[in-house]
Amino acid sequence: MARKPSPARVKTHRVYTLWEAAEALGVHKKTVARWVKDQGLPADTSRKPWLIAGRDLKAFLDHRQRRSRQRLAIHQCYCLGCKGPREPAERMADYTQQTATSGMLTALCPDCGNIMHKAVRRADLDQIRSRIDVAIKTAAPRLVSPTDPPLNVPLSREAETRVERQF
Repeated sequence: MARKPSPARVKTHRVYTLWEAAEALGVHKKTVARWVKDQGLPADTSRKPWLIAGRDLKAFLDHRQRRSRQRLAIHQCYCLGCKGPREPAERMADYTQQTATSGMLTALCPDCGNIMHKAVRRADLDQIRSRIDVAIKTAAPRLVSPTDPPLNVPLSREAETRVERQF
């Protein structure tokens, strides 16, 4: 699935043609034309090429982005398969500590069965546990411990580490 066009790629002081706006946002020219015709993007359509003010395009994209955001309840996760907030299946989730103050909540979607993830603060864990059953798991051990010796050797010590072949 394609990414949503970012309002940050639009310069407010410029005036864009359909082609320039599409190229700046990484969408097709007909997509921008459809925004003008059907979705209310302000543009000067009295002559060709159609002109779109940068501030209008940025405001239009900001509005679309704000409208698509969904606030989650503290115990809900966002399911990418269903594209909506869902309470975990059977009201069960796993919490894995990531840092000293936060961790990852992992649960199954009750509708499609996909795995859902949500970053949560450790301080919010008691509030989440009042709504759903949370099992706290230990984090996986690090692959490389900080006590392992470095694999690279500074050039000043290279002569000490070089092994000469003996024939």
